[in-house]
Amino acid sequence: MIAGLIYYFVSLKRRGGVSEGAVKIVFSALFCGVIGSKIPLLFEGSGWEEILYKKSIVGGLAGGMFGVIAIKKILGIKLKLGNVIAPSVALGMAIGRIGCFFNGCCYGVCASWGFDFGDGLLRLPTQLFESAFHIAAFALLIFYRNKVKTPGILFKMYLLAYFIFRFLTEFIRENPIIFCKMTIYQIICILGIIYMTIILWRSGKNGRKQKFE
Repeated sequence: MIAGLIYYFVSLKRRGGVSEGAVKIVFSALFCGVIGSKIPLLFEGSGWEEILYKKSIVGGLAGGMFGVIAIKKILGIKLKLGNVIAPSVALGMAIGRIGCFFNGCCYGVCASWGFDFGDGLLRLPTQLFESAFHIAAFALLIFYRNKVKTPGILFKMYLLAYFIFRFLTEFIRENPIIFCKMTIYQIICILGIIYMTIILWRSGKNGRKQKFE
């Protein structure tokens, strides 16, 4: 989180300064992200002690996204900072998942190769798979940051890519099945994929409309 925040504010400073709206957006995302990170744990039947110290990255991303949408509507903020937020989040997530690996949590299913995370079994290092995804995403987002012309589009594309990636990797992770042979994280990812697809489709439609007006 610290790495992501540093990147966010440094990037804004280079682009002309940090506005009050930019500060409100990021802290709303953090606050709602923390709340969102706890909600999936309730569906898993986690006890209150687990909920206090555990968190879900998928829930945190979804909560942070809706936190930004809410604060912008409530306060009438017109800023579109998704192209700066996206690499900030990717950087933080990449480092965070390395932390998960060393902490021995969020691991994958048992396999013929992998790492022993304390239970004497070899498991797939899904934390490192996800960290690699976010590192690659960070590099791509940095590359396209100054090339895209649509404000905020990179964060939407990043979220869509992550929801797809996480949905697939859930098949090699050990999480409780909630509904239709899916985990709560896969259900959230499906909803996220549908939502982000609609948002991107509308953005493209509005862009084409403005182009011909």
